[in-house]
Amino acid sequence: IDRLFSYTYSTAPTPVMDNSRNAPLAGFGYGLPISRLYAKYFQGDLNLYSLPEYGTDAIIYLKALSSESIEKLPVFNKSAFKHYQMSSEAGDWCIPSKEPKNLAKEKVAV
Repeated sequence: IDRLFSYTYSTAPTPVMDNSRNAPLAGFGYGLPISRLYAKYFQGDLNLYSLPEYGTDAIIYLKALSSESIEKLPVFNKSAFKHYQMSSEAGDWCIPSKEPKNLAKEKVAV
C-alpha cells in the first residue's frame, strides 16, 4: 500500500495516447498522491485500508471545526457582500464609465 502514494506508480492499465481529443484521466499515478497532499494542506490526511478478498477503503480526514483551521477563509454572506461592494467605482480603461467624459467642458491649464 505504501507504493500507492508514490508519484507515477499506478495499478491501472497504461493509458493509450492517441491523437484524439479524449485525454485519459487514470493510469498516470498522480490521483492518490495529490489527494493526500491536498488533505495534508488542510491539516488532514488520506489513509488506505485494505482487506484481502473484501476490497480497499480510502478515508479522508479533515478538520471539521473552523476554530481548528490554520488558514482563515473569508466568509461571503449578505453582510460581507455589502462590506466588499463599492458604492462608486472609478472609470477604468477596460471598464469605462457609463457616460463618456466631455473634454470640451474641461478647463485646460496653460
